[in-house]
Amino acid sequence: MTIESEILRQKLEQLTGKKTGIKQFGRQDSKSLFGLGSQESDQPVILDSNIWTPLYENDGRITAVSVEMEGLSAMEVQLVHFAVRSFATALKATGVKEEGEMEALQLSKWLNLQLEQEREDTELPDDIALKSRLFGDMIPFLLISENVHSAPISYRSLMKLLRSYFDSTVILIPLQEKEWLILARKELLTDGDDKEEEEESEDDLLSQTSMGLHELIANEWVGVFHLAVAPAIVPVKGLTGAVALLRETIILGRIFQVGEYIHLPWELHLERLVNSIPDARRRQLLGQIGDYTSVLSDKEMLLTLETFFEMECNVSETAKKLYIHRNTLLYRLDKIKQETGADVRSFGDAAIVKLTMLLYKVTKRK
Repeated sequence: MTIESEILRQKLEQLTGKKTGIKQFGRQDSKSLFGLGSQESDQPVILDSNIWTPLYENDGRITAVSVEMEGLSAMEVQLVHFAVRSFATALKATGVKEEGEMEALQLSKWLNLQLEQEREDTELPDDIALKSRLFGDMIPFLLISENVHSAPISYRSLMKLLRSYFDSTVILIPLQEKEWLILARKELLTDGDDKEEEEESEDDLLSQTSMGLHELIANEWVGVFHLAVAPAIVPVKGLTGAVALLRETIILGRIFQVGEYIHLPWELHLERLVNSIPDARRRQLLGQIGDYTSVLSDKEMLLTLETFFEMECNVSETAKKLYIHRNTLLYRLDKIKQETGADVRSFGDAAIVKLTMLLYKVTKRK
């Protein structure tokens, strides 16, 4: 709930002594109840023992304020309508909120509260205005800016950019300062007619969509942006858990994927496990495994190992990715074996070296 709408709610409750609420109606209900597009669209209606007064319209949907009808006099009904219309007029004149920002901030406040209290399986309550739009499958993205000294990106400008990439149904929710949750229709993954694209896995399509979105944002604003994406969810039930996962994914990405800005939770399972180990235990494990400092502190050797594991320990593919001769790669792998005793061409040694790399990355930052 925004400060402005909370003030309105308090005034109405003081005025009437009745419970108030704010809700966004779907396009069909907006048209049938409020006469959207006619001169009657700003008039109140009575529904389920409540009087609903339109606040503003966005994309064919009416957001209205409700007050319990029972016991209200005709004069009180008129005062309620006058207060809401005055608020709506001021809102429009100042441009404080537009295109769903009020509803987004209401959901933001609720989400942040659930996350602070570690409630990751809570269903959205009925008084969340955006709830009616969150029942279908949607893909959650989390965008975080590291531009400490730059001015905040406005809701309007970011929403305009997102609509150019997705469509008008995208939902943008500001969470913390310089942190935004983006919800897009799952259908965006299969809207194309290319059969080859349809044969790609959902993970690959999500990765490609994220790369395109990050490139668009990075081209629009100067600075560093981190972007994480998760598989499709039904937001009305799984939103808090998805945000918690995406936040953790970006934290892990900053630690283990330095220099990368798109982070995918399904690529960070081992990193998540390593990060959950207490710091003292991680240092103890490093000591027990052996001294790999000479290799892991060498940027060339570290890049070689990271690429080798990324290419699933395939020597030829790793050499191509590094733009080096196959023999050069074999020389580096032999050097690693000489200095550590581990032959990363064997599964057992490769697993130990991979684990050591992750432990080294997280402990050296302490």
